Amino acid sequence: MIQLNDSIMISRKPSEVFAFIADLSNIPKWQAEVVTSKVTTTGPTRVGSRFTEEVKMGPMRASASCEVTEFSPGKTMGFKALSPSIDYEGRVLVESSENGTKLTLAGSVQPKGFWKLMQPMMKGEFKSAIKKELVAVKEILERM
Repeated sequence: MIQLNDSIMISRKPSEVFAFIADLSNIPKWQAEVVTSKVTTTGPTRVGSRFTEEVKMGPMRASASCEVTEFSPGKTMGFKALSPSIDYEGRVLVESSENGTKLTLAGSVQPKGFWKLMQPMMKGEFKSAIKKELVAVKEILERM
């Protein structure tokens, strides 16, 4: 299993950062590997909200079924995703700071089948990806 955890400071109010992250349709805007994110439940994001993602994995694509598992408005959101090749869980933490907001992304990735063999190489790529995701959120929100 691959464990990930990283943070970034964003010059925006915590409520603005959380609103952007909690809008599940925004995921492809800040996660380069996610081609599409489609909410399949009605209403606002909450525990139990479901969505599907189409994710690029090198030259291949995979679909993942996702569910919000934790939701504290303005503070935290957790989710789990199941796919044929990789299962993953993530947690977003939004904290107030002197200069705006500290955004932390944490998660774990569990490759399956053939992908288990690739785990040592994938670890570095996932760590790089989480940094890029944080920078993308920062750039998007600080431009608004």
